Amino acid sequence: MASVAAQALTAERLARALAQGDLVVHYQPCYDLRTGDMVAVEALARLRDPDSGELVPPSAFLDVAEASGLVVHLDEMVLTCAAEQVAAWRRIPAGRRLCLAVNLSPADLDDPTLPVRFREATEAAGLPMDAVIVELTETLLSQTGRGHEQVLAELAAMGANVTLDDFGTGNASFDYLRRFHVDGVKIDRSFVQYLGSGGRRDRMAESLVRFCLSLGVHVVAEGIERPRHVAALRRLGCPFGQGFLMSRPLPAPEVERLLVAGAVPEALGRLDDPVLLPAFATDPDAHRFSAFERLVPRVLAVLVASVLVLVAVLSAAGHHHSHENLTDAARTRLAAIDSLAAEGVDMRLGGLRDVVTTFSRSDTVGRALATRDPERMELALEALASSSRGIFNTSLYAADGTMLALAPEQPEPVVVGRSFAYREWYRPAGRSTSAYITQAYQLMTPDRTWAIAVAAAVRDDRGRVSGFVVATIALSGLQADMTAVFRRYGVRVSVVDRHDITLADSGGRVGRRSTDQRLLAGREASGHGDDSMLWAVSAVPAIGGWLLVEQDRDEAVGTAIGHADPLIIGILIGTGFVAVLLWAGNDRRRRALKTDLRTRNAWLTSILDATPTPVLVSDAEDQVLQANAEAAALLGVPSASLRGQTVSSWLTTRDQPTTGRDATPATVVTRDGEVRLVEVRVRELTGPQGEPMRLHALIDVTPHHEEHDRLRAQGRVDPLTGLANRIALQEALTAASAPGRSPHALVMLDLDGFKAVNDELGHAAGDSVLCVVADVLGSAVGADDTVARVGGDEFVLVVRLDEWGSHTRLADSLRQRVQAALDAHPFALDGRVGASIGSALIGVDGHDNDELLRLVDQRMYVAKRRRAGRNRRSEGLPN
Repeated sequence: MASVAAQALTAERLARALAQGDLVVHYQPCYDLRTGDMVAVEALARLRDPDSGELVPPSAFLDVAEASGLVVHLDEMVLTCAAEQVAAWRRIPAGRRLCLAVNLSPADLDDPTLPVRFREATEAAGLPMDAVIVELTETLLSQTGRGHEQVLAELAAMGANVTLDDFGTGNASFDYLRRFHVDGVKIDRSFVQYLGSGGRRDRMAESLVRFCLSLGVHVVAEGIERPRHVAALRRLGCPFGQGFLMSRPLPAPEVERLLVAGAVPEALGRLDDPVLLPAFATDPDAHRFSAFERLVPRVLAVLVASVLVLVAVLSAAGHHHSHENLTDAARTRLAAIDSLAAEGVDMRLGGLRDVVTTFSRSDTVGRALATRDPERMELALEALASSSRGIFNTSLYAADGTMLALAPEQPEPVVVGRSFAYREWYRPAGRSTSAYITQAYQLMTPDRTWAIAVAAAVRDDRGRVSGFVVATIALSGLQADMTAVFRRYGVRVSVVDRHDITLADSGGRVGRRSTDQRLLAGREASGHGDDSMLWAVSAVPAIGGWLLVEQDRDEAVGTAIGHADPLIIGILIGTGFVAVLLWAGNDRRRRALKTDLRTRNAWLTSILDATPTPVLVSDAEDQVLQANAEAAALLGVPSASLRGQTVSSWLTTRDQPTTGRDATPATVVTRDGEVRLVEVRVRELTGPQGEPMRLHALIDVTPHHEEHDRLRAQGRVDPLTGLANRIALQEALTAASAPGRSPHALVMLDLDGFKAVNDELGHAAGDSVLCVVADVLGSAVGADDTVARVGGDEFVLVVRLDEWGSHTRLADSLRQRVQAALDAHPFALDGRVGASIGSALIGVDGHDNDELLRLVDQRMYVAKRRRAGRNRRSEGLPN
């Protein structure tokens, strides 16, 4: 029995089992409750008893391992084995985004080299650190201290995802969320078991799930054992789950078989029936009529013939009533098309306004205007142009309106250096806290392109205007969109701004002042001016203007199909037969119009799919009713599978998105496990039956954030050597001085005689010497250490002392390596270049950054004077 083996397991037998390789790792899968995909596996240790060969459960050896100190070695073996296994599984298509979850003990956090060991184990296995999940229990966190917080911070900085396990079981759960940075929480099984049971405990468990989802972190429910748990978690929007209902812990071969088969657990395979939006239904069978539907008109025709007068009266009344109803329906549909088109224009221009506003407040634009460096300005304008589609050009202006830079460049006429303070945007943009959208005007280009500009003031630290950033949109793009989409379906469209200037028009009248009283009335409305036209007007808030859609009444309502046979009319003379023909014609008209309206509803769906922005349409409870192709592509799932799911199950945000003009930042985890940063805009809609609905526009801002991080990283690197600069050095010094950190040394090295190389051989030779020294210093220390160039020939290092012993030993080793490289360099050899060095122990010799830098600088110059004295004595010169 395994229990006998477990009772007999001692520290000596445990050590022998580990030495003999009797460790066995089992894996419990974690699933995406929305799609049924396996997204992670938790590594769980098992031991094969050396004597009986039976598997020993963790409860029988973990206490022994912790008491004997073997738990660190045990956890390291689990990590090494599991990392290699998961790295191999990620080469299977179904496991290409698989993550590994490992558990830590207090003894692991006592070791300051834990982050280094993690990186070495994952790199050796070929597993990226962002695929590692570190699970911490409340028991472990209650013992944090002695530098544990710093170890966790280093793991997080390396890319590992820190998760709080067994959340909700301790008294300090919420305090840990405040004290520690966590990327996710695992809701304890003691709460999950009550989900779907009804009563007070069910409500308490649901409240805990909702609270965890509101934190903006990844949420996993563990201990799922019943189908009602899955149904409740899906309804609440919890994205991930783990439990015996889906899978028990399995040996590696069984997990691999699941991945190869791409199997979805039976408990997750039966998704709720998708909820279809009635007005968007495009079922092809809806256009066909059953035999019963075709038979009914003939039977009714016979009945109508027997009551001639009554049928005549009813047919006439029905014809009039049906025509009015169809007219009202067509007018409602036209208003919906107009509202959707106005929302599209508003989202496009409003999104660009938000992007320009954000760029005007960025450090990149501020530094470009402050320095007026052409390369900085060009880089800033290229970043702005790449952040949004449809931009014609971008430009930077001084505070007085003088153009400083234009991208792309315009050869003729030359506009850079000219003052544009006369432009309509100059004064409003300077007064506004956000970007200002101008009226239409013609650019100074050879073809006099019509355009609008989005301008924002750039302000310094005191709030004064230091310049302007402007993005220009050619109206030809907006005109092409409106003409291509709407004219195809017989709808004429006009867009005017707040100055009544036409921005887009089906007739091509761009840039002219509108005289259409329907647009000048300045309100949202719909109606008909005469018997031949139907129209609708909606506001476009981004430009303070309006969008008009109009269509011929007959085209909007539809044309009756077919006419009665003249021969039948001649034969069936009389009031009764005329009434029958009127009724039959009306019925055929009704069916034709019904088909026509269904076709136009399908057209509305095609507009939604053609929208370049990911869009989700939900009910008032945020249950997805419709998703366009862009949303499906962003989330990595078919659009049909999104219906019936909640919007919150795909969006991770700290603030609940609300309707209005402001965007809410959120994180989207796709089906493939990729993390995308989005901004969510929500608009209220009214459904076909008057029910409240919501439109969620998801704007992917991941490229913008990546560009921001890249620009920030460029500002921390020395451009010549690729080493850190003063900013990165100060951050490394501050981190090394933190309480609980392992000993670090501060080393300063200066080149002696380097000026002669520049003076005699030129700066190219001097740069070559500096790069060689940078390579030597970088290769001499660890990957987690910092090497910075802070002056012309001055280098500073922050180095961990684990393997060096003392800072003086480290300094002497670095000086010898650098001197050997200098002696072998042809340029430095001619100039007799040497190296002087000074060092200090961070914390012992001081904590203040400036104080430490002054100390090593003094020690370096003492060494420099000693070296100069030795050189003079060797040459026989007096000191």
